[in-house]
Amino acid sequence: MEYQHIQIKPISGSLGAIIENVDLAAGIDDQVYAEIKQALLDNLVIFFRDQEITPDQQVAFGRRFGELHIHPFIPSLEGHEEIIRLRAKSGAQEMLRLANSWHEDLSYTYDPPLAAILRAVTVPSRGGDTMWVNLYKAYDTLSEKMKAIVEDLSAWHDVTKTYRRQELHMKGGAEQYAKTLAKTPPALHPLVREHPETGKKLLYVSELTTTHIEGLHENESDALLQMLFRHIDWKELHCRFYWEPNSIAMWDNRCTAHYAVRDYTEPREMHRVTVLGEQFN
Repeated sequence: MEYQHIQIKPISGSLGAIIENVDLAAGIDDQVYAEIKQALLDNLVIFFRDQEITPDQQVAFGRRFGELHIHPFIPSLEGHEEIIRLRAKSGAQEMLRLANSWHEDLSYTYDPPLAAILRAVTVPSRGGDTMWVNLYKAYDTLSEKMKAIVEDLSAWHDVTKTYRRQELHMKGGAEQYAKTLAKTPPALHPLVREHPETGKKLLYVSELTTTHIEGLHENESDALLQMLFRHIDWKELHCRFYWEPNSIAMWDNRCTAHYAVRDYTEPREMHRVTVLGEQFN
């Protein structure tokens, strides 16, 4: 597409582009909105630098793309239930053990969201990058024989996979596990999906929450999933973004997985809105 109102600067050979010549604080008209939406479909993840916006403006930007999601587990920013607040004193903080795994947001539900918009509020002086993988290319780069195998398979996604064994032995751990499982029971998704807007096939697997493949013996399922997890970790499928204050990333959650790198030793705070929208069939 030829863009008339925004400028596009790709950041890798696989996916990702920085959007320039846009001031989100001033609001966007319909023409700029249409080009940003197309840039998202074309590049899978898009970035904005130097966007000093308020929480209300972040919410308003997200609502241009669809209804906003209220997260079932992560605390929200006070006064803005649509914004989840991701804070850490360092990358070694205990609750961030979930960061270093490839995942799609909320794949453990039957209606995972369309997109996420993440804004950097406080960033460390170094480290704390985020990476994305192109799930179209993850599918395309499989052999034809492997494509034929995975296209007929579905896998379970379960948020309780993130629990560690020692947590279950802590006081209240088993009860919390049971509550989480009751609130968000596992969801079954095809390993190969078709994007509802582009029509392209993609590999849908989450290292963080995909537990097993339906209909396979345990050893078969484990072997195939480990191969697929290694496949999406192939560096040629990735882009990596260095955060600065007031940077924003927006990604298509239907055709990318992401990975938050925990290599920082200073405080970090990010605000995210999550956009519902047209889902998979």
